[in-house]
Amino acid sequence: MDRPVKRRRFVQVLGGGLTVGVAGCIGNDGDDDGEADDHDDHDHDDGSGEGSQGLAYAFGPDTIALIDPSAGEVVDEITDGIDGYEYGDAVVTNDGSQLFVIEETLGQVLVIDTEAREIAAEVAMGPDGTHMYYPNDDEMWAHSDAEGTFYVIDTEEHEVVETVDAGLEGEGHGKLLYHEDFGDVGYGTNINDPAAHVIDLNEYERTDSIELGEEGGTHYKAYSPQNGLAYFEYEDVTAVVDTETDEVVDELDVAGGMYLTPDEELLGIIGEDEIRFFDATSESTDEIGSVAVEGGPDALEYYEADDGIYGFTANTMDSDAAVIDVDELEEVDRIDAGDIERPEDAQHLHREGVSGDGYFFTPAEADGTVAVIDMEARELIAHVPVEDGVATVQYVPESV
Repeated sequence: MDRPVKRRRFVQVLGGGLTVGVAGCIGNDGDDDGEADDHDDHDHDDGSGEGSQGLAYAFGPDTIALIDPSAGEVVDEITDGIDGYEYGDAVVTNDGSQLFVIEETLGQVLVIDTEAREIAAEVAMGPDGTHMYYPNDDEMWAHSDAEGTFYVIDTEEHEVVETVDAGLEGEGHGKLLYHEDFGDVGYGTNINDPAAHVIDLNEYERTDSIELGEEGGTHYKAYSPQNGLAYFEYEDVTAVVDTETDEVVDELDVAGGMYLTPDEELLGIIGEDEIRFFDATSESTDEIGSVAVEGGPDALEYYEADDGIYGFTANTMDSDAAVIDVDELEEVDRIDAGDIERPEDAQHLHREGVSGDGYFFTPAEADGTVAVIDMEARELIAHVPVEDGVATVQYVPESV
């Protein structure tokens, strides 16, 4: 069955400026007070309640499939009440007991009880939700792009306890950067604002903005705890901010998604057909080198093997997942990951990739499958059938 491509799945760079296609149309804005409702009519099919550790959740329009990666197959499904849903970020709580996922069509966040394998609550939020963050055990911060606002959800009570106006213009696709080094502070980006916004996570308010220019917007972000520097994509460059002073101290001539290696020593930044790596331990963030990756690399996940660190990234312009030897700065393998949908006017597409316990997962929405890859062996385990349009996946670790 053919389904329309979701606008939030691609990023366009037009005329040197950053334009991000975000969430599709919302059928219902939901209840503005953000109250959660328990829904006993959402059940998993077999009623097993066997828990979810070591399973991946794949989110399709009419089903949420639970995948056993070692077997490469669906072992359970949640289907009742799910009809034409579209999803943003999916985030697992630190204890692994709950999975929160943005559902865009009704402007809500679904809360999944991972032990019971069922939807425990639906929390109303603002429209055009895409990204969600977990700055502490008690709260999920879900961003409404239509409002430029974070909806702060209590992870126990399943209700919105605060809203935070993060964008300057009351709208815009936004992200949140946070780290324990920041204490009670986070930084927000917004594609409509030429600034990184300072947000008080306790007082739930924007307290300042770090100006990066006069026009344009910010998008991707990263932080290196080894040098205390934050990195913000601003148009076609990356602004470097000292988090002690909140001052811009440098600028990198690259822009794209940013991914810190597990040892926190290198920062990989995704380009159109390459990944550039920078020294994340030095004050000057020196470039170490780059790796050419044909096919449009996107979300980068790392695996620490006995012989070094490897990066896995699923391409957007072909059906491959590329494997990068980070130490040698070279592509060492390609694995069939299945295909995604490609709007004709999209200049840069997005494809999700997540990992855990030695598995790499990436959805292939055009094929209706999720690729499960053994990261140690660098081999495909299976293209697991879910349904057309599956574009979001998240893994529940075996141990938490």
